[in-house]
Amino acid sequence: MTDAPADQVPASMIGNLSELAMMPGMPSEPTIKKLIDENPDFPILTRGDRGVAWEIDLVAAATFIRELQRRAEERARARAAEVNQLGLDLLGADAASIRTDRVELTSADRRALMEEELVAIKLAEKRGELIRKDEAEQAISKLAVAFVERLSSLVARASKRVDLPRETQVQLQKLIDGDRTWIALQLDRTDVASTDQRDPAVRNGGGFAAAGGVDHPAESVVDGQPMGD
Repeated sequence: MTDAPADQVPASMIGNLSELAMMPGMPSEPTIKKLIDENPDFPILTRGDRGVAWEIDLVAAATFIRELQRRAEERARARAAEVNQLGLDLLGADAASIRTDRVELTSADRRALMEEELVAIKLAEKRGELIRKDEAEQAISKLAVAFVERLSSLVARASKRVDLPRETQVQLQKLIDGDRTWIALQLDRTDVASTDQRDPAVRNGGGFAAAGGVDHPAESVVDGQPMGD
């Protein structure tokens, strides 16, 4: 965390955590605190504590947060493009996951086991019992990116239909930007390996999840509320 001398920043540019959260495009106070904790170079002057008020370079902090948002959204788009390029067919995805280091088996035994497993996987896929994990990730990433892009224009689109006071537009934009940040951070933190460990519906190393296997990202919402509330 950056603790710059307060006398090097114009007094008019110094504010507290609440004032930073009230600026257009900034997330809520709990989200900002989390960003401060996660980014040691966050530009604050004095960290708030018992009896100690927050002192923040508002301009520098707002610029820093917007850059975090931009990078997170770029990483989400890059992740969607990366998943889209994988394009592994069923055989390629599963052949890479089958262990061949069981020295007690002969080559013929390993080949027979591999063929049996592939037949079982193909049969399950035809029955609709399996979905490709990379395809699911690609679909979710594309949907999230498209949703974030539509969120960006929500206030402008709403203003064309109803007469919204300026203050209402500002408050709506704050909520939208907070949700955009949350979505981008969740995508950025997505860890397929850890999901494999949590969800028993995901085959270990097989690259497939049983239909109906779900995670619950709402449990990790920073503000403890559903998005948009």
